[in-house]
Amino acid sequence: MFDILITATKRPDVLAKTLDSFKKNLFKDAPVTVFLNVDPVGSTCDPRVLLEVVLDYFPNVVWRNPALPDFAKAFKWCWMQSSADWVFHLEDDWELVRPVDLGKLVATLEKNKDLALLRLPFFYSGEMAMKNWNKFFPWNGEFYECPKEMRQGVGFCGHPSLIKGEFVRSIAPHLSGESNPEKQFHHINTKVINEVLKWRYGVYGVPISPPFLKDLGRKWMVQNNLKKKGSKAFFTTWEEV
Repeated sequence: MFDILITATKRPDVLAKTLDSFKKNLFKDAPVTVFLNVDPVGSTCDPRVLLEVVLDYFPNVVWRNPALPDFAKAFKWCWMQSSADWVFHLEDDWELVRPVDLGKLVATLEKNKDLALLRLPFFYSGEMAMKNWNKFFPWNGEFYECPKEMRQGVGFCGHPSLIKGEFVRSIAPHLSGESNPEKQFHHINTKVINEVLKWRYGVYGVPISPPFLKDLGRKWMVQNNLKKKGSKAFFTTWEEV
């Protein structure tokens, strides 16, 4: 069984494109429960439209529609719901453009007992390393592994990732609903960081390969006159341009 944790805003067309790609290229007929948070920002549609979009792809859905948008609270709520052995973290604006073997992801995580997650690559992979922002993860023969000294900074990010449920549940109670969740993994939440440093982190892929993911969110924000409020790195909500 897999839990898919989705933090979404009211952009049903983007969500549909995301789910269509992940259903077709990753999950196929795998048993899935979706935990969906719909923040009330974006289009004027009824938030239940987003629920219907998810139900078109996955029949088991638990959802939340808060009165105010808040990414930090949405993230924490999703992570607190999980009970499955395997958890897939998925924000609503990613397209999976190439097939991924879900069984291979699971097998690699099972083989490596201290490997917390495998995320899908948003970057080109080289023969010996994969660029992740301005860092490089070496190829270890199975996956691109985050170097030990980088685990606190770039071991976890919000890109689509298959994560061990044990890791999610070790982190979730310590998350604050008041600050950007990614930054809590990096430098502003000591309890979260203490858990982060117990694990290894990897990126799925093979040498000499194009990215597996396409970002759908930036174009949508421009088209709808929205932006992340304040610092993009530390944001928790949105505002009109």
